[in-house]
Amino acid sequence: MTRLAPLSLLLLGTACATASREPASVAEAYAKALEENRLSDAYRLTTGGPEGEGAFLEEFSDEAARKERAAAVRTGAGVLEARASSVTLARQGEDWRVVESRPADVPRAALKKFLDEVESRDWKGAWGLLASPLRARYTPERLKDDFEREPLAKERLRRARLALNTHVRVAAGEALFPLGGERAVRLVLEDGEYRVAAIE
Repeated sequence: MTRLAPLSLLLLGTACATASREPASVAEAYAKALEENRLSDAYRLTTGGPEGEGAFLEEFSDEAARKERAAAVRTGAGVLEARASSVTLARQGEDWRVVESRPADVPRAALKKFLDEVESRDWKGAWGLLASPLRARYTPERLKDDFEREPLAKERLRRARLALNTHVRVAAGEALFPLGGERAVRLVLEDGEYRVAAIE
């Protein structure tokens, strides 16, 4: 049995190396780790979360939750996208294809996703779409409290959604959706992704 250990480690190392090269492989490795209740391995395949590894382990301590998430990850892996500031690739079957889009399409999609997350009350998802200074200042719970307590929050969200249909000014590292006057919804480019920096 001891002779097999180095081979097992070598195979595990090879699997991890392969997973890091192909997004679909990472998704499959994550789903499999969840199904097999290898939560520490699964967590290492994430970028971490606002509440840390402890909360992750607690959330997926339930077998039904693990199976549901693994199934959702596998479903999503079939339509994966990979984005950077200058290019988006989408998966079609087993192949990756370049998505030709107008410069405004990417920040518009990012803002729409943020608004959808807030309106569906997915506070973790919305928090993850904030620019880093806002993520440092907020937690998902505080974001929820602010949106629920702020009397003008619904109006701001309504205006931000209307701004999706306006002309987007894309400049180096940021995108502005004018709201009239000096106000605008502002997204900034961080690690190749547009993130919400201000909704007014």
